Amino acid sequence: MKKFAIISLLLAVSFSTYAQEKYVETTTKTETVSVDYKTLYKSSFFSNWYVQGAFGGTMLLGEDDSALSFGDRVKPGFSIAIGKQITPVFGIRVGVDGNRLLGWNSNFGGRYPNHYTDPRKEYLDNKGVDTSNGYDQDIKYYSLNADFMVDLINAFSKEKRELKKWDVEAYVGIAALSTIERKGIEKRTLFAGRGGISTTYNICKRVGINLDINGTITSATFDGHDNKGTDFDGLCSAKIGLKWRIGKQGFKTAHAISASQYAALSNYLAAVKTQQMDKAEPKEQIVVIPAEKDNILVPYVVFYDGKETFNQELQMVNISNIAKMLKENAEYKMEIVGNTNSTKAEIAEKRANKVKEILINRYSINGDRLTVKTQDMGEDSQTVHFINR
Repeated sequence: MKKFAIISLLLAVSFSTYAQEKYVETTTKTETVSVDYKTLYKSSFFSNWYVQGAFGGTMLLGEDDSALSFGDRVKPGFSIAIGKQITPVFGIRVGVDGNRLLGWNSNFGGRYPNHYTDPRKEYLDNKGVDTSNGYDQDIKYYSLNADFMVDLINAFSKEKRELKKWDVEAYVGIAALSTIERKGIEKRTLFAGRGGISTTYNICKRVGINLDINGTITSATFDGHDNKGTDFDGLCSAKIGLKWRIGKQGFKTAHAISASQYAALSNYLAAVKTQQMDKAEPKEQIVVIPAEKDNILVPYVVFYDGKETFNQELQMVNISNIAKMLKENAEYKMEIVGNTNSTKAEIAEKRANKVKEILINRYSINGDRLTVKTQDMGEDSQTVHFINR
């Protein structure tokens, strides 16, 4: 559960009309209502999908494999996956990877499924290969994977950002590992557990460069024998490739509150509206904006204290409403004011410019309709005021 404050203080602003000129004063009561809420993220089934393709190296971690050099043990491998971001924090992914693994058998003991002796050794002996001091286990394989993904940046951030410069995801999953029958290696399928880290540098909204590092643990029978000092075989992999987002991206947010709190909030907003209509004299802080024409109420955008960022979940609603108003009234222009009260002018200007950039880049508002300035607008130093003209 989180808390946020709904500020009823709205700034009266004016638009040009050439039919008449008149002076209007608007007074509005300032008060804060606290509401407990839970944020819900919604998207259609066809939204927030992506595909990944990567190539890199994989190493087999079996019983005697340390006898080989590191360079000999690392073999090329590929991976292809498709995933979906269910919320800004959680996602799922399914895919396939595989190619080649190289292990080593010291030719000492061992129990082999369905055989008294190692079928790989029998194959090599029939080919006239000297296996007295051990021999390679050259394995072709593929793996079907299903992973549960957690976006670590969004999991520990107040701002659930949809597109960041970097994505860092941890994941756990299951896999079905299958060896391919060839040159004495028998065909077998085993289930395995896996986990790893996937990080993406986003080149643009659609495409990113992805690095995936993971480990897999399965039965010791994967490489053919299962009683030579360990109860499992492992695979370690590192691959680099591309992540491509397909279809519509992003989430709609909703704030779930209790019925009693919703009723209290509705009653309060109704009272504020009545006060504005009756022009009642308030007992608390009053904001008076002189204007030459009719006034229109426009909401604030509240930033984090001393910073140039704001809560995306709450404040983007206000910016979206402003963009909608500008699109519906193409003749209006807007002045975006960064409040310098208790805030450095440099920060105030960056706040105002940030809002301007969002209106231009996300909502396609013509930049010629938007101007930016800084001004002391009162005690609320975290607020950018929108003044239409």
